[in-house]
Formats: sequence, C-alpha cells, structure tokens
Amino acid sequence: DPSVVRGLAYYTGTVFEGFDRSGNLRAICGGGRYDKLLGTFGGADLPCCGFGFGDAVIVELLKEKNILPSPGHQVDDLVFAVDA
Repeated sequence: DPSVVRGLAYYTGTVFEGFDRSGNLRAICGGGRYDKLLGTFGGADLPCCGFGFGDAVIVELLKEKNILPSPGHQVDDLVFAVDA
C-alpha cells in the first residue's frame, strides 16, 4: 500500500506494515528502509532495512486463534546484585 506512512523520521525509502489475514487487529509489525540512521549516531551511512513488532498485538492474535501457550509460573532461581 503506497499510502502507508510510518511515524519515524529516519526512514528514507520504502516502509511497510504487516497485518493478520483477517485484518481485525492493528499492524502486527512495521518497518522500512533507513539509509542514514547510523550516520545520525556518528557512524558511516549504511543502507539498511529493518522491522519491529510489539508483544501486545501478537498476544491478541494468539488468543484469537486459541494458540496462546500457557507457560508454567515457577521460579527456580533468583539472582540479584548487591552493592557491597
């Protein structure tokens, strides 16, 4: 869909969003091309493409399809740092 506009200014080319087949949920993932992103952090410009997705939509999709796993809620170990 050429009318897709992602809300991040670092995209320099094609952007995309992925949806479930039924179209009931908001975008599951989104991404695009960002050729100058590394340069904004002091590196050399490098043509790149990437995507990201959040867990909320994935969980809703798995629930809708009745395939959300229910992991056990058991803690075997607990590790934490203590400042001496």
